[in-house]
Amino acid sequence: MKAKPYLVMLFALAAVTSLSAHVMVSPPESKSGAVQKYEVRVHNESKLATTAVDLDIPDGVTVTDVAKPSAGSFTTKKNGDRIVQITWQIDVQPSKYLALPFTAKNPQGAELKWALHQHLSDGSVVDWSDQPGAKEKGSVTKLAAPTQ
Repeated sequence: MKAKPYLVMLFALAAVTSLSAHVMVSPPESKSGAVQKYEVRVHNESKLATTAVDLDIPDGVTVTDVAKPSAGSFTTKKNGDRIVQITWQIDVQPSKYLALPFTAKNPQGAELKWALHQHLSDGSVVDWSDQPGAKEKGSVTKLAAPTQ
């Protein structure tokens, strides 16, 4: 019976060491064809600072504005006139949070699957997507039909 406290401690330690930053796109629901203010939310629960976040813009989404972060900067990558990626150069220290707003027009459809790439201070990258090999699950925005 002495092994029980050690198992509890082992599971608790495993849970704490598995905590990392959480990166997501919010809101999780919007409307097809709507202009929506989105936020990339960086919740840094890891031991390393987040130094940059790349957001791949889903097909059909038209980014109309990217707000300058309170600390840091951003760049965009385009294909023709369409923004296909936003990269924020930021410094989100452990146990801190940062919201990165942008505005976009939604396409017609059922959902948007967002892919994010989180760059950490040790040079590693955490992929948040539904692509094979991604370490974390990407954000999904469900699109409802516009109200008449």
